[in-house]
Amino acid sequence: MFSIWLPLVMTSSALLFGAIPSHVPTTSSAAWMVAVQEFDAFLQDWKKGQTLANLRHPLFDLTGVSAVSGMMEIIRFSGEAHGQAGEITLSFYTLEGDKVFSPPGSVSVARVDKKRREFQVTGAIPRVLRGRMGVVQVTFMGEKRASYLLKVRF
Repeated sequence: MFSIWLPLVMTSSALLFGAIPSHVPTTSSAAWMVAVQEFDAFLQDWKKGQTLANLRHPLFDLTGVSAVSGMMEIIRFSGEAHGQAGEITLSFYTLEGDKVFSPPGSVSVARVDKKRREFQVTGAIPRVLRGRMGVVQVTFMGEKRASYLLKVRF
């Protein structure tokens, strides 16, 4: 687990200080073994809506992030798939790489294919991450697999 998160933290730290452009793809040896490409970015002021122009991948693009208004704090990612059938989900992690439990029904799943390309996935921000920094992983799972790891100030 540590070998996967160390490159994320190092890349995210470099992004924070402007050392690496957010559109530069990074992969770790552990990620390569499971055929997952990781793209890292740092989101600070996303609650009013933010365009994600640089997060492009041959399987799917993330085009925006925003908050869903209501009683709970919910983060929403929108995007477009490129025609392959699969599911898009999201997961929450601490900066240390520990997965944060999301109760059933608190995270949506988007199904995409040749006809349904546009998608939105949402997730209720876990209480332990509110007001802190954390990581959201948005994953395309189909015949192939790809993920975006996004460092977020919740």
